[in-house]
Amino acid sequence: MTPVPFLIEAKLDSPLILSPEAYLTLDSLLSAACQLFGEDGQQLPLKYTDGVFHGSAVMMVGRPVVNEAAFVSRMTIDDFSHPRIIPNRKTKMAVKMTSFPDKPRLDRYQAFHVPALAWFASGDPGKAIALLRRLPGLGKRCHSGYGQVSSYSVTEMAHDHAWVLRDDSPARPLPIGLCRHIGLDPGQLVIDRATCKPNYFDFSHAELCALPTTRFISREHIDFLTQHFSINGDI
Repeated sequence: MTPVPFLIEAKLDSPLILSPEAYLTLDSLLSAACQLFGEDGQQLPLKYTDGVFHGSAVMMVGRPVVNEAAFVSRMTIDDFSHPRIIPNRKTKMAVKMTSFPDKPRLDRYQAFHVPALAWFASGDPGKAIALLRRLPGLGKRCHSGYGQVSSYSVTEMAHDHAWVLRDDSPARPLPIGLCRHIGLDPGQLVIDRATCKPNYFDFSHAELCALPTTRFISREHIDFLTQHFSINGDI
């Protein structure tokens, strides 16, 4: 199938937890969906050029209301190495929950209340949506009810904005060499180490990339794009 540029929207039923260093690119989500079923996380229904898939970072639709979401931290191997934590049934040692290191600790996250999320991409939109529907949710703590999606929708577009947005800023982490190849000046961009290829969650694979700076997109901008830049619209 010839790759088709498209825009995906996900309507949310619950807030999204997203850490500042996470870009939640469409290809990283599709790769995770494949791995859930024991499939090859590198065979994705997206256009693939110079080692990078054509899938943008997530954009929150509208300005979110941001709250804190706190969860009690799980005990780690390091915790169990402390002499006051090691279980001992014979002595019935009491674990006091009033002082470090065994007092309750909280993991604190930012929870973004937004109505929808959006991604630009190029590839096979039908197969991309089918993979997204496998996921239990989006972002962190989706198993605790965050990042729940009520529905997905697709609009086929006239142009591919999976790598570069209409304002000429990166739509996803792009390796420095690739930026130069497509006409972006790294000197004008935010540069840092990021993962841009499978396995996305292994930071040992990180490389210097130009990073996306657009984390939000207005409902009006989405409507404008779908009305005027879809394949059925006036370009």
